[in-house]
Amino acid sequence: MKALVIEHNGEPSAVVHWRDLPEPMPGPTEVRVRMLLAPVHPSDLHIIRGRFAPQRQPKLPASPGSEGVGIIDAVGSGVPRARVGERVVLLDVPGTWREQVISPADRAIAVPAAVSDEDAAQALINPMTAWAMTMVEHQLGRGDWLVQSAAGSTVGRFVLQIAKAQGFRTINLVRREEQVAEIRELGGDIVLCTADESWPEQLKKATGGNGIVRAIDCVAGRTGATLARQLAQNGRLLVYGALSSHRQSDPAAFEMPVFAPALVYSSAEVRGWFIYSWLGRQEVSEGGRMLRSLLDLIAEGRLKPPAARRYHVDDALEAFTAAEHAGHDAKPLLAFS
Repeated sequence: MKALVIEHNGEPSAVVHWRDLPEPMPGPTEVRVRMLLAPVHPSDLHIIRGRFAPQRQPKLPASPGSEGVGIIDAVGSGVPRARVGERVVLLDVPGTWREQVISPADRAIAVPAAVSDEDAAQALINPMTAWAMTMVEHQLGRGDWLVQSAAGSTVGRFVLQIAKAQGFRTINLVRREEQVAEIRELGGDIVLCTADESWPEQLKKATGGNGIVRAIDCVAGRTGATLARQLAQNGRLLVYGALSSHRQSDPAAFEMPVFAPALVYSSAEVRGWFIYSWLGRQEVSEGGRMLRSLLDLIAEGRLKPPAARRYHVDDALEAFTAAEHAGHDAKPLLAFS
């Protein structure tokens, strides 16, 4: 069995190697999955560099990779043999950049036949982030409003699809003027460009001067701080990323200056949100139920992951470059078959 392995942290091009490893065997309640496709997320590259959340940094040597799709090819003694041959996605089973992955049986979730391998490989991290924040945390209903930054990101586009399906409305922030028409075309009700210095005033006008009731932000910095300052009475902002700090080494770039009086007088809430921490608080059965629901929505065409491009593992370095290219038009997927 072969796997992409890191033995120490550093730049992906220098520290990720294709290694021969012993074939793993599943324990009594486990399955072995022959991997087909696994995406390369920017967060995977941050893990390789040793710059991700400490609780998600694996003990080295280890294989990177946070999700993927494959075929069960062996089961433990306590797992029905009928599961052999089942196509599955993995629910928070790290280390997917390898030909064979051992997973707890209840974390290997069956994929509907109507879902392509490319879509199944991307069914967990971004779709569940969008769904959990909007439908579980904010509990948005028909006619409610949500403000989101980085509306052109993968999560932002999933939010727009969920809004269309569930009937809530969106105020969307983008960084480039050319994105405005695109996000409107995707269903964004109001789209503001943060390159326009007057966007905070435009945002205030868009909320009718009543402030932001529910918002999600993955930019942080001054953008996130502006959203926090405009929170309504008992308003709530979930901060799930810090795009403004990408490729930064200056600690000040990671700061999000919050205007304290606005929070105090409005009793508003600004809270960090992390998909893996959220999943860790859920029962495995509940996480599996939600992942099955997302797969069903993908099968029905109500959710559509981004276009994807396959890279054989021999071309992994090209996939890493594509994952960090701001203008990439397809999610890079490592192909193991």
